[in-house]
Amino acid sequence: MVHNKRALEGESENCSVKAIKRTHLDSTNLLPNPQGGQINDHGSSDFTRRISIIKEEEESPFDDQDGQLKLNPLQELSVMPHIWAQSRQEVCESFEWFRSYQSGVYFANNVTKGYLLSGFPAKRDGFFHCGKLIISHGGGKAESVQQSKGQMKLRLADDQKAEDKSVRALLTNYRQQIPLVLLVDDRYALFPYNLGGKNITYAVLGVYTITHTWAEYEITKSGEKHVRFKFSFQWCEEQDVRTYHPYNITETYQNCHRPGLADRKCSHCEMPSPLIFSVGWVCLNATCNHFWHLPGAGDNLIPDELNFHESFLQLRPLAPLDNGFRDINPPQPVTKPSDKITTLQSFTRGMHCKRCGRLSCRSKWEHWECAHCHNVLAIIGTIRPVRDLRGLQPTVNFEWYFVGKNSGMYFATYNGTSSYFRRGKIHHIQHNSRGPRDLARLDTLFEEYQKQAADGRLPFRRWPLRSVVRGVLLTNYFSQNFFPQHHSEIHADRYQYVGGTANTLSWEEAPTAVVDAKNFIEERTKQALNNRNSQDFLFNEVLSAAYMEKQKMSGDILVMDGTGVQQYYEHMVEPTNFRIAATARLIDSDRK
Repeated sequence: MVHNKRALEGESENCSVKAIKRTHLDSTNLLPNPQGGQINDHGSSDFTRRISIIKEEEESPFDDQDGQLKLNPLQELSVMPHIWAQSRQEVCESFEWFRSYQSGVYFANNVTKGYLLSGFPAKRDGFFHCGKLIISHGGGKAESVQQSKGQMKLRLADDQKAEDKSVRALLTNYRQQIPLVLLVDDRYALFPYNLGGKNITYAVLGVYTITHTWAEYEITKSGEKHVRFKFSFQWCEEQDVRTYHPYNITETYQNCHRPGLADRKCSHCEMPSPLIFSVGWVCLNATCNHFWHLPGAGDNLIPDELNFHESFLQLRPLAPLDNGFRDINPPQPVTKPSDKITTLQSFTRGMHCKRCGRLSCRSKWEHWECAHCHNVLAIIGTIRPVRDLRGLQPTVNFEWYFVGKNSGMYFATYNGTSSYFRRGKIHHIQHNSRGPRDLARLDTLFEEYQKQAADGRLPFRRWPLRSVVRGVLLTNYFSQNFFPQHHSEIHADRYQYVGGTANTLSWEEAPTAVVDAKNFIEERTKQALNNRNSQDFLFNEVLSAAYMEKQKMSGDILVMDGTGVQQYYEHMVEPTNFRIAATARLIDSDRK
């Protein structure tokens, strides 16, 4: 749903429509603005300005023959939206109605749950009645410019079809009259408010019902003609109005609740289509030979410049809203579960702050914290003993000793260890379970990690990743790194910890659980490689990570000897449940 941004050229505050069209020779789009005017072309990339048409009252809102363009600033938000976020991840982890990181349409079981309005609208998209009626295109396949191998390439458009997944899900909502949630981001050109002025990237508009859907032809910038599906979304009056802060939601439209003109069946395909455009009724069935033709007009398509029929833009009565859609505010996280287990997958979800409305990811192990106002929800749980996890089986079957024939790795076994040559060595150290003393030592270490993470002595955090999505993208797991401060320049040059050097703590700050883990790793490594120099077993960095239920982790106890192992191989297992891992390294600028 995000379209290419093309800035309007020219500095004049008052410029004619013809001047805009001369600037963009392929510019024929007429887009409605929130006041019922129109926007020529795709709008401006400067989101502090919007284009509106100054017109006589009797003129059609889509008639631009004598109109003049005026650049107006966005309206500032007087209050914060009740549900908002700064990153896509915050929305996906905290708001069950929209969990799509890429697509603008989020659906499950062929039913659309959320729809994101973003970027520059397509032709004949609209924002009417202060957002109570929104017309938008959905389903992808639009012409766009994408970056590939450092070069910008034009991705050609393609026809949308009713069986396309996103379109099919939206059609299901329309046919069964299932409401859905609309969201908007700060790039949506038809939104009249300055979200960026409040550092808001995403805001929830509320619950809408699809009142009409139809297919139409769209002429792309490259001159191609493609089928696009359009949807009209109408605001549901019975919902919790707090989600719709910027508007005067007390206004009613009872005088406008008039049904549109009745649908008419096409004499060729016998499929009904509504009267949408003032030019007259046309068949809107994309599979019909008379699609986009006026009856009796022969082979000529209808004009590309179209006005909506007045009756089509009127709000209409909707079916009563089911209770499940009346309040879409995310529930508060369970901070004190009855079983006191706080490492399940549900505890990886975000929170909706009741004070400021911000959606926030859970970035700290010890509690939920609003990223805006720092409102804290404390987590009250218990330490998970090893006996609760020992009997769980892996989700996939694997053999630790198996090496694939086509892996290109050379396998050898000596002294009970396994090594892969040429690109470093991997020593696999199996768990020592010969006696209760060894087990008790590891069990105690596992529980100490949990205790010190819960009280904040071990500051487990989810750190930002480098990503292509908008806003901050945090890791799925919690981690903390400890490394000598006087070696920080070596660490920054040779090893990229996800939290960065600035978030790496010194050994003086390391809690006892991390120190004990380092001692244990050094001891076991020395036992396995007893023919080596003792200095090889003195590690100076420990990365500790905690993985909740269904999160992937680096697994098994391995000694990876040589930089080639890190450069050429990856290792990963998916644990069945909660795990904590400690990785020790010896970082030496002179070591190869």
